[in-house]
Amino acid sequence: MDMPPIPDQNQELKPAKRQSLSLKILFIALITLVLLIPDAIIYSLNTDRRYTQEHVTHEISKSWSGPQTISGPIISIPYHIEKSKDKDSTGVIRVLPATLDVNGNISSQKLSRSIYETVVYNSNISINGNFDLSILNTAGVPLNSLKLDKAYVTVGIGDLKGLESASPLKLGNASYSLNGTSNNDVYVNLRQNNTTDYVVEEVVLPDEEMYSESVLCYDNDSSTGSGCMQASINLSATDSTTTLPFSMELSLKGSESIGVTPIGGNSDISLKGECAAPSFGGMFIPSKRTVENGAFDAQWQLNSNNRQYPQVFKGGRSASIARSAVVVNMIVPVDHYLKVARAIKYAIVVILLTFISVLLAEVVTRRSIHLLQYLLIGLALILFYSLLLSLSEHIDFGISYFIAALLTIGLVTAYMWGILKSRRAALTIGALLTIIYAFIYVLLCLETFALLTGSIGMFIALGGIMWATLRFWK
Repeated sequence: MDMPPIPDQNQELKPAKRQSLSLKILFIALITLVLLIPDAIIYSLNTDRRYTQEHVTHEISKSWSGPQTISGPIISIPYHIEKSKDKDSTGVIRVLPATLDVNGNISSQKLSRSIYETVVYNSNISINGNFDLSILNTAGVPLNSLKLDKAYVTVGIGDLKGLESASPLKLGNASYSLNGTSNNDVYVNLRQNNTTDYVVEEVVLPDEEMYSESVLCYDNDSSTGSGCMQASINLSATDSTTTLPFSMELSLKGSESIGVTPIGGNSDISLKGECAAPSFGGMFIPSKRTVENGAFDAQWQLNSNNRQYPQVFKGGRSASIARSAVVVNMIVPVDHYLKVARAIKYAIVVILLTFISVLLAEVVTRRSIHLLQYLLIGLALILFYSLLLSLSEHIDFGISYFIAALLTIGLVTAYMWGILKSRRAALTIGALLTIIYAFIYVLLCLETFALLTGSIGMFIALGGIMWATLRFWK
């Protein structure tokens, strides 16, 4: 059926009709505000589903093993300075490696529970380097005050539950079997990834604190644990100018991320393996990296000038050391919840533009549309977001968006055809909805230019509406 002729733009609407149209516009505005209630409910549902996904991912990681951060080895040497008048001074000197070479090979896999999944991994880590004990001369403690026979070496592990095997630590001409423990003075595990960054106050032991063999337990996240491996060593027969080479092998499993602290005076760190979507975090980005065909290879070359802690110090700098870690995040990218949330924020724009189009079609076709029918059209537009959320949990977001938009546009177009008895008017509204949903999808895919593109699009839409109304009002 053809559309009736468009009223002459120079012909004013009768006062009664103007009043009726004004009241309808007012009621349409009220309907739009009412529709924000189910829109807010869907937004809240999307947020709840996102939190559920994060909780389930965390539970899966807890069952397997948490994020891993390798830190060490670090040599700790107690000291005792006797004073004739003042109280004796006691404490611990920490010695970091002069060189550190870490190579890690990582193999990842996905574990799922219901519709949610997370990435876990197995890794083989090789640690090599050497200690230069001559640096003890710069520690500010007389060498004869050092308790070299009570020294110990520590290697930090993010989650001891994920330690499948560890070779003995070869230090100089000796080998030491490390035992699991936790020591707040030497090592803390900070979860460092794109979503979580636990901040821990710096741990600094005063020089006057008496040295004790007891360890200080620390757990920054009870669900993943935090610990280290430790062994007593005797350096009393070692010359203070000696260079001690070290090496060890670790087999670790973990989840979400893997990191290494660059504690060497010169640190060469290489991490490579399989992961569909790795990202690099921590304090330093890689010097070199390649990501292709589901695999990554990243290298860091760092030195002591890049960090905020020295190679030898008194007390503890565990939090500063942990924060300096280089990190590879291997979290499954779950951005469809964020995209759905962004799409829902455009709901008011979609509803207003659609209602204005329907109102203009009502004037053009001279067929009255009941307010209840406006409400039903609005509910169909809101249902789009429920469809988008539910579909995106099972299939790709782009495909979900296309299916939800196609169903919504088809429903509204068919309904308008039935109301207006005009194929042209119904198809025009359907085409307009297609343009709106396509434009919003472009905005969802953009990041840097989303605001600019959205502002220009809204300006063009407003200009089109203003031009259209000129045909009915002077």
